[in-house]
Amino acid sequence: MAQALAKPAEEKKVLKTLGSFTREELVRFRDYVVGSYLGNKGPLLEFLDVLLPMITDGQKPTAAQVLKLLVKTARLSTATYRSLFLDLTKMVQAFIQSEGYNKKPEKAVTDLLKAVDARRLNKLFDINLSLARKIQSNISNRSADYYLKEFVVDTEINLHRALVEYKELDTPAQLMERLDIFYLTNKLRYACAAKHHKKRHKAGEEPALLEEAMILAESGVYDSAPSVVVYATIHRMLTEHDGEPYFDKLKMLLKKHQGELDEVILRDAYVFAINYCVARINMGSMNRLKDVYELYQIALDRHFLYDEGELSPWDISNLIALGVQLRDTNWSEKLIEVYKERVPTAGQKMNVLTFNIAKMYFFGGRYKDVLQLLEGVRSDELMYALGATALLIKTYYEMGDKEALEHHLANFKSNLKRRKKIDEAERKSYLAFVEYTTLLSAISRRDKKALRELRQSLTNHPETAEHEWLLEKVS
Repeated sequence: MAQALAKPAEEKKVLKTLGSFTREELVRFRDYVVGSYLGNKGPLLEFLDVLLPMITDGQKPTAAQVLKLLVKTARLSTATYRSLFLDLTKMVQAFIQSEGYNKKPEKAVTDLLKAVDARRLNKLFDINLSLARKIQSNISNRSADYYLKEFVVDTEINLHRALVEYKELDTPAQLMERLDIFYLTNKLRYACAAKHHKKRHKAGEEPALLEEAMILAESGVYDSAPSVVVYATIHRMLTEHDGEPYFDKLKMLLKKHQGELDEVILRDAYVFAINYCVARINMGSMNRLKDVYELYQIALDRHFLYDEGELSPWDISNLIALGVQLRDTNWSEKLIEVYKERVPTAGQKMNVLTFNIAKMYFFGGRYKDVLQLLEGVRSDELMYALGATALLIKTYYEMGDKEALEHHLANFKSNLKRRKKIDEAERKSYLAFVEYTTLLSAISRRDKKALRELRQSLTNHPETAEHEWLLEKVS
């Protein structure tokens, strides 16, 4: 029977997967294919010798371009090309599985133990059991999966011993402890995620057995399993009316167990802690500024904030804003230079970076630099468009350019009333900013009474955009 040909969609998936590999992974993948063919290169390797250098050079060829190039360069027929893509798909999948085993050898040994025991190969079982024990003992970062692997290995040992009539078995309690830690860690992890995304769930929807899981986690029985304690603390931080003590406890746990927790748990903990701080700051708790600043710096160094190698626009905005608020403009400038390539897509990059660099220049008193960055710049994203216009208005006020100030205030007011996509509360907030800035520009600095009255009015309207700056100007 003729082999089915790969579909174009499958080709795209393979090319995208190969495009996600690092240079080192591409080299290892070619070696993996060579090893699989036992030295016989064959047409698949001719195919790879054309394709992989293209990907290594950063090219992103389409399936149609690859087909055309390889039929011409490697002298492959269209049918052979299509058939090779099926082989390539299987090899890529097997290579990714192999890479996973290389990173987590304990999984490979555990899977091998099962296979060996199923065939009753007792001597081979004992050899691989010793290897499994050695690998497990060398793991310092103990994730939930670590305890599941321990449980699987232990149950395999007991099953094997029972079959060959060994009498010394681990107690059921010892076996179940590993499974309990695996269960509690994942139960609480998903409970934290559910709480974080509570707006997507109906009121009253609570995971089953969550209360019992929290009681167990806080009983002291699992204090030797930091993954359980960390997620229980995060859940309390997210759910209690006063989460501050739990935030402080989480910081302590992260410092104490940094070397024991795996990357997934550490990433969760830092992201939850950062989000908690940001929420508190947005509610006016400025005492958490330094905390979130330190957390962000550690999370950046450990690459916890990257999603497929990219930083989100929100993270880069928060980081630069924190640098501005804490007057650490040197760090903010360094941050922009080092991480600008991590911000996804050119359009977003310009919006995020231009707007936040302008804010940094404004707080540093570099008003001409602000104008150079923002004058004439247009943004398709409403948030940046509104924020940039307000920043221009503040800049002209600080520079004492009344003509430009009045022009921008009038245009901004007109745009706010005209644009339909603006949220009504946001529209009112910026219209109030325009009104107060207009009044502020008309008041003499010597008119203390008028300034006091304006300050009192501002105090009664905290929802006004750029409220903190306006209060500073009337003080």
